[in-house]
Amino acid sequence: MGMMEEMEEMEVGRNKAIRGYIVRSLAKGNANALLVRQITNALVADGLIYSPDISKHLEYLGSGGYIEFTDRAVNAYNAYRKDAVIKLTKQGVDLVEGTIDEPGVDV
Repeated sequence: MGMMEEMEEMEVGRNKAIRGYIVRSLAKGNANALLVRQITNALVADGLIYSPDISKHLEYLGSGGYIEFTDRAVNAYNAYRKDAVIKLTKQGVDLVEGTIDEPGVDV
């Protein structure tokens, strides 16, 4: 395996871990919901991310039907700036509880 493939594999693993962290954090939140800033602050504090930009992870989880924004004017790319609240959907809860499987999320 070349150096490039190894780096790509590490990036894929890191992305799965971040998405899993987001989903598990939401499951612990009040009514399965948290502010995006609460999640980004925790991710930074735990050393998983350095920049508060988790838009690609929110986009992935949203397109998979695992999370939703409580405000219709919010999307994955403006959620941090708008201090949005995200919550787990029924499918997201199923993912956390292990009744469904998603290879792109390390729960």
